[in-house]
Amino acid sequence: MKTILKSSSMLLLLSFSQLSLAGTFIDSASVVSVDKVYKQVRVEEPYKECYIKETVQNNGDGSATNEIIGGVIGGAIGNQFGEGDGKDIMTLAGILMGASIANDAEKAAANGTQKVISQEVCENKVRQKIEKRLSHYKVTVDYNGSEVSFSTKRRPFDDVIKIEVTVDGLEN
Repeated sequence: MKTILKSSSMLLLLSFSQLSLAGTFIDSASVVSVDKVYKQVRVEEPYKECYIKETVQNNGDGSATNEIIGGVIGGAIGNQFGEGDGKDIMTLAGILMGASIANDAEKAAANGTQKVISQEVCENKVRQKIEKRLSHYKVTVDYNGSEVSFSTKRRPFDDVIKIEVTVDGLEN
């Protein structure tokens, strides 16, 4: 029992002698350089593109009213002729003839003239472009004769700055 206790206390003593000093503290360092680091970013930029669109339109009232009325009158007249299924066929033929005659009459009244309508048309579009944007700063400092670099979002403005020093792995 004594040898087991003696061995374990020896082991404990050896492990304490192998412990390293570790810790963190704040110290000062001289700024050697501050470099801006950029990254490329894809940006979508909306814009409106407008142009003049010309449309040719036949003169007329642009309404189907005349053709509809012509079809109704033609259908009524066609309905007066024929018997049985023939009556239905004559009514349909009257509708088509009446609409066609009204359409032809409207075109004849326009004398075959046409007008050009100019209209501004606008379309919403998106163009993509690549922009160079500031990502962070690479700061190099001189700390006890050694140059150390680190990245930060904030630019240091002083020649001497406070840094956090972490000591790890120093053995006795």
